[in-house]
Amino acid sequence: MKKVYIAGGGIAGMSAGICLKKKGIPVTIYEKSSKVGQNRHGDYEGLENWIFNESISSFFSNIGFDYSQIQSSPVNSFMVHSIDKDPLLVESKKPFFFLVKRGDKKNDFDSQLYQQCKRVGVDFVFNSNAPDSCDIIATGTRRASAYVHGSSFKTSQENQVHLLLGSQFSPKGYAYLIINNGYGTIATAFKKVKNNNNNYLENCKKYFRRLDIFISNEEDFGSRGSFAFSSSRIKLPIQVGEAGGFQDYLFGFGMKMSMISGLVAGLHMCGEISNAKLLLMNINKKKRISFLNRIIYEKLSDDQMYFLAQKFSFSNNPLSILEQAYKWNFRAALTWINSKRKYEIRPN
Repeated sequence: MKKVYIAGGGIAGMSAGICLKKKGIPVTIYEKSSKVGQNRHGDYEGLENWIFNESISSFFSNIGFDYSQIQSSPVNSFMVHSIDKDPLLVESKKPFFFLVKRGDKKNDFDSQLYQQCKRVGVDFVFNSNAPDSCDIIATGTRRASAYVHGSSFKTSQENQVHLLLGSQFSPKGYAYLIINNGYGTIATAFKKVKNNNNNYLENCKKYFRRLDIFISNEEDFGSRGSFAFSSSRIKLPIQVGEAGGFQDYLFGFGMKMSMISGLVAGLHMCGEISNAKLLLMNINKKKRISFLNRIIYEKLSDDQMYFLAQKFSFSNNPLSILEQAYKWNFRAALTWINSKRKYEIRPN
């Protein structure tokens, strides 16, 4: 029944917190901002539906959250764009991902997780740096090899999702435009490129404006991330979320990975050691295969990216292609052995 202290009130820290509290362990979460989600910008992100097998409601229930109290929107189709090429429609009967709006407002994802944590009795200390004695570290990445530049805006346009590929818009990455329920997010996620001062976000905005997709009165935001691979083990203090390298290295759909890492820490701290180790073993396999996928992705030319997009567009079940890409098998294990010393994906 020892009280557990968590540094960081993001989704990984809150996942650890609600897991522990529901198992009878008192928890305090330290958050340096004045609100949970305050460092977000009302931008849309996706909860992927291809890396882990369980349903979206079961995923949240396993951690301790009630999915029915979370606002999200399933995405079954999107358009893929590449400069000077025809746009491609990709469709699936099963949702590719579930959109959630990040931020500190009442209907934002972060705020809704916070409210559920508060209802079960998780303590929060805001505007405060966490003590060095914290048991769980969920404070985000300190390294930067990738960047996200984006804008959030209000709009009356119909709901739509677009993926934009190519070095003109996002070197070694991808850009996207999401409009959902009156709000829009346009962003580019890219790797650092030497001696290149291109404004990739503005290039994306110009492209979509030519398609009569109106982006105005936007509020710009920026964030950073790292593709440094960390070998995850359970040792105190337990590092979760981006602090522990829990992410999808290919497309950045890291929310599920991050939240599961919080669950691992919670299970470990309440004495369920074997369950925590089994869950961590599964996450590490997913991290490794996504890391290998990232190595392959960064070697693709713009034309090769478009060719892959065509494969998804022509498929009757494009989601299964992504699911297979995240299967850990003998071939993946052998490739990992030959690549595991590359702890950072670096730009050419």
